[in-house]
Amino acid sequence: MKSIKVIISTIFFAGLLTSCEDYLATTPYDSIDATAAFQTVQDLSDGANGVYGSISGQNIYEINALMTDELRRAPTNTGQGMQVFNHDIIPSEGTVSGAWSNVYITLDRLNRVLEAIDLVAAGNAEEEALKERIRGEMLGVRAYLHFDAYRIFVDFDLNDSGLAVPYMSASNVGSPARDNKGDYHTLLMADIDESINLLESSGFFNFNQFNYLAAQGLKARVALYLGEWQMAIDAASEVINSGVSLTGRDSYQGLWSDALEQSESEVLFKLPRLTSSDGTVQITERTGNEDIFFYASNTLAEIYDQNNDIRFDVFFKDDGVDSNDRPAIRVYKYNQRAGQKNTADIKMMRLSEMYLIRAEAYARLGGASNLTNAAADVNELRSDRIPNPAPVSYGTTDAAISNILEERRRELFLEGHRFFDLKRNNLPVERAAEDIDGGTTSTGLAADDHRFVWPIPQSEMFANENMVQNPDY
Repeated sequence: MKSIKVIISTIFFAGLLTSCEDYLATTPYDSIDATAAFQTVQDLSDGANGVYGSISGQNIYEINALMTDELRRAPTNTGQGMQVFNHDIIPSEGTVSGAWSNVYITLDRLNRVLEAIDLVAAGNAEEEALKERIRGEMLGVRAYLHFDAYRIFVDFDLNDSGLAVPYMSASNVGSPARDNKGDYHTLLMADIDESINLLESSGFFNFNQFNYLAAQGLKARVALYLGEWQMAIDAASEVINSGVSLTGRDSYQGLWSDALEQSESEVLFKLPRLTSSDGTVQITERTGNEDIFFYASNTLAEIYDQNNDIRFDVFFKDDGVDSNDRPAIRVYKYNQRAGQKNTADIKMMRLSEMYLIRAEAYARLGGASNLTNAAADVNELRSDRIPNPAPVSYGTTDAAISNILEERRRELFLEGHRFFDLKRNNLPVERAAEDIDGGTTSTGLAADDHRFVWPIPQSEMFANENMVQNPDY
């Protein structure tokens, strides 16, 4: 029996991110004919596991943290991550090519698994069911990755004729052109809906794999970006009403140290990290290296109730002041495993996000009853983070949106949302004076700055004659 050769493309901040290969117009280096690579259902399962190992969840959270107001440069930073932090985003920059390549390398592997499913014979009903579950997982992950590429490399103007990026529905070595947004959205939602149908039928739920609740959660997330408010409410409600519960204050640290059983956790989908150096810019220290390259920004720390909010206790560690006599708030969100620095699993989706999606969608619909529903969702979340919090209420949609975005900033810090939240709401990146240290040259981005949309990598432009660059690059 032959099995697929899986090459895990772990993304290091300086490493694979600096690769200059083109990833759509050249043959994948681990390409194997599907009939040779996959001969049994177990081979398909192994191939799917390889896809999960290839995803870089860190890529998204680092982009969001470094591009926005979530972090400030630490005095021990000697240049690590500063090109992105200073918004020096150019087509030849390594993080740009890394973000692009991780998506499209993983999509190629994923599509080869999907294409092999119908070529592999099931030995019994159980294997047939597993094949369909794998199909559902891979379709969901395909949509998830395509949406990440969309958020990074595409503007959020809802114009169906505008340019998206290539939607890769098959393992295709060539020079694909960029799809228009209308077609891209259609393909994206079709993958999500088929994933939902297949995974609901499977009855399978494992938060280490893409599952039915993750598929519904992704639908809610995409709908929010596309302005489909009722769809966002319906999909988020499907998750909220599923029986999964918000993790309370007493167990919240266990959520981030990965100590909770699945039945105790609000995590819907996560990725394991095997070492402390898996794709990190050392926002927290690694094993064997105590240097800190970035602290939490002071403006971020100030929006928490530092005496009562469990999130502040779990996400941060107060180091007093740094060598420049500025508050030193160390990021501890992914540093909770005892004796294993910076190795907590990457949370790709949590139930708390669903409450915030639904709250925002209610607020966008407007009207007194919807604003009441929006406040109820925010209050439900806050009651699991703060003892006896003062309830929020909303008199206008604008007030509701402002408050919900602030709550998203608190709850979803370093989970890959802040940059995209600002982008989709046409808001600027604004860094306060106290968060500008030596070596920091960018104080923010205007709401209409072209760098909210990253460039297509230079390597892709050179190799793919059909590729079109984003404006102003």
